[in-house]
Amino acid sequence: MNKKLILVAIVLLAGITGWLLHHFSDREVIKRKFNSVAVGLSKQGEETPVALALKMRPVKDFIAPSCRVIVPETNYQEALEPELIIRYLMLYRSRQSSLQIALDEILVDIPGKGLAEVSALVHITANPDQPDFFDEVHPLTFSLHKEEKKWLLHKTTLPGALVHGH
Repeated sequence: MNKKLILVAIVLLAGITGWLLHHFSDREVIKRKFNSVAVGLSKQGEETPVALALKMRPVKDFIAPSCRVIVPETNYQEALEPELIIRYLMLYRSRQSSLQIALDEILVDIPGKGLAEVSALVHITANPDQPDFFDEVHPLTFSLHKEEKKWLLHKTTLPGALVHGH
């Protein structure tokens, strides 16, 4: 009976350890961060300036001090500061009465220590039951660097339709 109890404790401890290692792995931390940012960028109706600022703060904190933004269709490529990226996101959001953003198929590759390459599909639905309704899916890619135990976005490649559309 004592041996069975020890065996159960060992199996339970191994299971918990395995779950913790998976849950706090860089891949899972990055996936959760991207999903959190997507939820933060979504909106339902009008927002107060304080509510908007609170939603944008985690997004801004995720962007490196200089983030290269690439739009291949227009040959646009520029390093932007977080404040400018946040301004663009706020402007994009302000044009929509309702906006749902979800990331699907998030794939995270860790090619080296402190480096991550991420690809995902962004699913954007805006303005349901309105004439300017749209529902789109676009591929995105990102490069992240881990700095002071925190993953920061250093580069993103966006499709032209996402930048120049709605």
